Amino acid sequence: MIVAGYRINLDALLARAVYRWHWKIALTVLAVGILTGIASGAIPPFWRGRAELRVQAAEAAHITVDGRPWYGEIYAGAHIVAATLPDGRRSWVHLTLQAGETVSLSLPPGLPPPRVRQMPSAAPGMRIASIWRAGDSWRVQSVVPLPSDAEAKDLDENAPATQTIAFGASGVERLTTIDAYRGRADVLTVDGVRYEAVYEPAQPGSRSESRIVVRGWEYMTATVVGDVSLVRFAPNGRALLLAERTVAGEHIQYLTPDAPPVAVVALPGKITGVAWRPSGDAALIASRDGERRALTLARLRPTPVAAVVAEPAVDGLPPYAWSSDEVVWIAPDDAGRSQVWRASLDTLLPERRIPLDARAMTWLTDGTLRIVMLQDGQVVIGRLDGDRFIGEATLADVPGRADLTGEWYDDELLLRSGDEAWLITFVEGRMDERTTN
Repeated sequence: MIVAGYRINLDALLARAVYRWHWKIALTVLAVGILTGIASGAIPPFWRGRAELRVQAAEAAHITVDGRPWYGEIYAGAHIVAATLPDGRRSWVHLTLQAGETVSLSLPPGLPPPRVRQMPSAAPGMRIASIWRAGDSWRVQSVVPLPSDAEAKDLDENAPATQTIAFGASGVERLTTIDAYRGRADVLTVDGVRYEAVYEPAQPGSRSESRIVVRGWEYMTATVVGDVSLVRFAPNGRALLLAERTVAGEHIQYLTPDAPPVAVVALPGKITGVAWRPSGDAALIASRDGERRALTLARLRPTPVAAVVAEPAVDGLPPYAWSSDEVVWIAPDDAGRSQVWRASLDTLLPERRIPLDARAMTWLTDGTLRIVMLQDGQVVIGRLDGDRFIGEATLADVPGRADLTGEWYDDELLLRSGDEAWLITFVEGRMDERTTN
């Protein structure tokens, strides 16, 4: 090669460099090769010590560790163990192994691809204010957005007009009765029987008293004293929860076709959420008084009794799940860490179980908790194996926001963040059987 009139012999220069620094070059190449082998997994981290891993999965599942095929040998350290079926279903777990430790894993088949639908508001230009389950559908109540928080505080809380729809397998239905009575009414259809309850306040100058009128119970009426702020049917339509607003807060009453309203509990502030137990004999009630929030567990049969069991971190119902004899929920402890709490329906005493930041949960028939949580910025559905989380599906269409929360109903999962909500179902077959109470 000739450069600027000078002849440069590259072969001679390379030979001189190799001759002079051949040991350094050899050591450098060896070090790079070792580092490349460790990074690629070709050289196992034997210096950490061996561990023993036993994995039980479906017969056709392909087992990988850290994304590479697993042939039975594993070393201590942090790993991701996954089982993938030919149809694409997958389950995985993050675990840290210690040298000499033996760990047994049972990886489920994973969940089929989910169907994710964004819940619509009741009308264009409105925002979703609240969502709750009733009968065979989700109730979506929307309001017109207020200009600002400052202006909203100056408005009467009943002033914004609402529109409520029922969103279910049969389509979308406008619930005009609920809107006409500004939420002081409820309608429900169970096994072809339509139940309707409306609050009729006493008119000025009239001798008539305020009352609740229930149709479907052979046209029953019951006199109420205060200003009713909430009317909510039990899932079977054979009971009602009423909330009467007073200066001190909300007074909850329980009403059945066979008995007049019975006082359950007095709650300070305003109700922000109600969740019936599927059997209709208990309910969770969320409320807020200024900056203080409360979660109240009410056992309604045979005799109503209630107790405050938690102070949720945000407004509305926290993630919860009913079982045959208890309810579990997510709430912070005294140090602000999210925990799973439980309370028996016999004692109504809250007990802390395990640290967990779940966004929704439900019981499976084998006593396992299936939960929704955020993992690496994604929304993941999985189950608890002791205190270990096993992922079963990733919801790529739902943003992993910090305020995400939700609830299960049979095979449907409702997730909500801000003014947005998503309904998740699984299109291929049914998910694992759940407990129904």
